[in-house]
Amino acid sequence: MIHPNKLLLLLFCLVLLFPVLSFGQEKSIDLKGAMELAEENNRELKATAEKVAASKALSAAGFDIAKTQIYYSHDQNDIAENGISNKVFGISQSMLFPTIYGKQRKVLMDMGAMEYQQYLVNQNQLKKELSQTYYTIVYLNELANNYFFLDSLYQRFSKAADRKFEVGETNYLEKLTAKSKKRELEVSLLQTQERKNQAYSKLAQLIQSSHEYRIAEQKLVPLQIEASDMPHHPGVAYFEQVVGFRENSLLLEKNKLLPDLHAEVYRGTNSGLNAKVYPGVMVGISVPLWFGAQKAKIRSGKYELSQAKFELDNYTYQLEKKREQLEIELKIYQEAISFYNQEGKRLGQQMLEQGNQSFQNGEIDFFQFVVLLENSRSITLDYLNNLQQYNMTVLEINYLTNP
Repeated sequence: MIHPNKLLLLLFCLVLLFPVLSFGQEKSIDLKGAMELAEENNRELKATAEKVAASKALSAAGFDIAKTQIYYSHDQNDIAENGISNKVFGISQSMLFPTIYGKQRKVLMDMGAMEYQQYLVNQNQLKKELSQTYYTIVYLNELANNYFFLDSLYQRFSKAADRKFEVGETNYLEKLTAKSKKRELEVSLLQTQERKNQAYSKLAQLIQSSHEYRIAEQKLVPLQIEASDMPHHPGVAYFEQVVGFRENSLLLEKNKLLPDLHAEVYRGTNSGLNAKVYPGVMVGISVPLWFGAQKAKIRSGKYELSQAKFELDNYTYQLEKKREQLEIELKIYQEAISFYNQEGKRLGQQMLEQGNQSFQNGEIDFFQFVVLLENSRSITLDYLNNLQQYNMTVLEINYLTNP
């Protein structure tokens, strides 16, 4: 019969090995490839692209001249020279003042430009989430490797503690401590694997490909901050387009005060003896006599334009302040990373090496060794955590989104 502890270890190993076995047919991918796939396959982004195409197609609807009217009329009061009433056939056309059509097209083009900027905003958000997910997996891979290393140490000392206890060279507390530390690392490894599974699920959610992809193990390094380009930020450009849209909408409403045009061509005749053809032309304009409703629309448009300008100013200001706050936050993590590179890494390695050597030589007991090992582990894990937070903050800055 298998001992319960051995069975637990076997199950633990299977859990860790299962992803490796099942990923054999999965493809490896880098960040650039992941972004290309996401832009190609992500359904939300594709839906936004279709919305852009629909808005561009609609811009031609700016020149929406009213339907031409073809008519027939018979008025018995319209008596021709031969004493018979005429039958009249005619064509009538009404249209808005010509400048209005240009303004309408401009407004529709502005709407298309707004949709395109919204597409770029969504694309920027997708790139940020994808980059953060990608580097989270890189971080978790390195974290798991660190736990594996520590687990191998505790596993060796746990076995040694069992043997010592069996021959009476150590007490039961030391054996329990070794066992609990080993079990603690097993749990940490399992938790890290589940977090990786969750991150890979997020990666698949963003890429939305029919294939599954894996990220090759690589060294977790600090990412670089891209220079600020606030005037060309997609969110700022979107609100600038909103301002342009409101300006042109206001001009359109003002142009609607201009008269409509109307033209009509007709001819009348009858089937009587000596019938003649009586051609006719009528042109005219439609002049608004009540301006209240249109003036109200113009007044409202002015407020909407003012609102759009305030929203642009506020968005730009908030975006700049958000970047400023993120850069301050970055310095906090940078201090921890600098400490590790300058002192912490060396101190952690020395504690581990000296502690192991002193324990093997009997200079310190197991509990003292555990303290040194925990301190060494804490330095490394703190570094990895700060580096992960640093990279996530860098990506927040590089793909700055809504404040």
